[in-house]
Amino acid sequence: MIQIRISYFYQIRNFTRSMLPISTCASDPAWFHNNGKTYFDKNGVLNGIRCETIAEQTKRAIKDGCSCPCELRDKPHTSCAFLDTYRKYLDEIDFDAMIKEFKAMASNYQKMFNIQDEITIVLIVYEAPQNQCSERGALIDWMNSHGIECKELEYPIKKEIKETRRPSLKQLLSGLKKN
Repeated sequence: MIQIRISYFYQIRNFTRSMLPISTCASDPAWFHNNGKTYFDKNGVLNGIRCETIAEQTKRAIKDGCSCPCELRDKPHTSCAFLDTYRKYLDEIDFDAMIKEFKAMASNYQKMFNIQDEITIVLIVYEAPQNQCSERGALIDWMNSHGIECKELEYPIKKEIKETRRPSLKQLLSGLKKN
């Protein structure tokens, strides 16, 4: 079983080492990649991983002329042309292959660095949960429609109690590339 949650860039500063943030955005804040590289932040959380398969769907929806913000931005709504198009494009992804990749990544990360807690894959979007102009609803619906429970990460985030050794970036990347 794999645990998948949704959160946003601001919250990564509160993540624990057992949370693996993966950007789903068309572009990310510069700090997330630290000059185009993956790195461990001061809390030992790996930053800089992207799911290009999902990010590409955002780019496609924008390229198709759907833009955000739209005229609905400040009005109550549950969908718009951009989010409808984005959700449709998500259905074109090979879901099983992507989940297999997520599971392998989580397993390797957990084994390599002796993390005792279950690894949580956290799909990252820009917007906070209360912002209705967010891909999070489409991502949650898409995951759940494939039988994978996905919901917003619970806040406040509880810090890990167990201590584990802090990995080097070289160790992590070499283990992930083997799969």
